[in-house]
Amino acid sequence: MRTLIRQKSALALSLIFCLLGIVILSFAIWTIYPRLFSGDPFSTFLSLLWTENLNLIPGLEFKLAYFVILGIAMLISGVIIGVLSRQWVVLPGKTVWFQCPFCNKKWRAIGDKALVHCPHCNQLVHPRMIEK
Repeated sequence: MRTLIRQKSALALSLIFCLLGIVILSFAIWTIYPRLFSGDPFSTFLSLLWTENLNLIPGLEFKLAYFVILGIAMLISGVIIGVLSRQWVVLPGKTVWFQCPFCNKKWRAIGDKALVHCPHCNQLVHPRMIEK
């Protein structure tokens, strides 16, 4: 039986990265929104990408392209971390008690075993399945 396990810390990190990427991209679009639809939106966006400077902190200017690149990188890394945070795990079958025909000692193992080494006497045996 296979089951899907999600690592909660990686899933939370991927959601944080995706939300930060969306916030950064929406902030970049929000700042140029009034000028974006004055003509052809795509060519206007490309021209504003390298010419528009944004002041977040007085005295520190960033180009609009840096925000777009950072937002896209955060979004892509969030999706990649989200995909990699999931893992398929094979669940073992029913746990069964076995008994060695030589030393008569019992041990627990998973599933049907046809030919195994006894963990007590180290003989290669056909163990008997017993109920306990």
